[in-house]
Amino acid sequence: MVDPSEIVDNLVDLLREIPDLVELVGGDQERIFAYHDRYPTHTSLDQAIYQLPSPRIMVAWRSTGPGSFAGGEAWKHEIVLILRAGQEEGADSPQGYYQLFRQITRGIPTGLAVPLIYATVHASCQPMDTPSIRRLPDAAGVDYCEVTMIFTEIGDE
Repeated sequence: MVDPSEIVDNLVDLLREIPDLVELVGGDQERIFAYHDRYPTHTSLDQAIYQLPSPRIMVAWRSTGPGSFAGGEAWKHEIVLILRAGQEEGADSPQGYYQLFRQITRGIPTGLAVPLIYATVHASCQPMDTPSIRRLPDAAGVDYCEVTMIFTEIGDE
């Protein structure tokens, strides 16, 4: 089984290589980062979401479970991107989360020839399933968006 933290770290690296996405988070690649559980300092993803300033993208492992691929059993890893859009004032139409999602799926990382949705994020996994985005409230009732990506292992390592 692949260590999901490797998928998270590889995904962060690729997201940081999408110029238009980096621009949407204020031009600072460090605003796209991984959340890894580390006792005793990082023990609550919900708390990390609540404390996440904008604009930021936090990438975290959510779960791993059984699945199938090409008629065989396979592990599926659920990775989430927690999005906090930047401030928008006076825009003709709201763009924050829509543009972030578009760049996450259709943006082309520097050095690759394909959009991220078709890229190999980890050598032992298929490219991601088509991701979803949904709106959720944090502990204070402030909405953020969560992008869910599923990575299916090619074989059992």
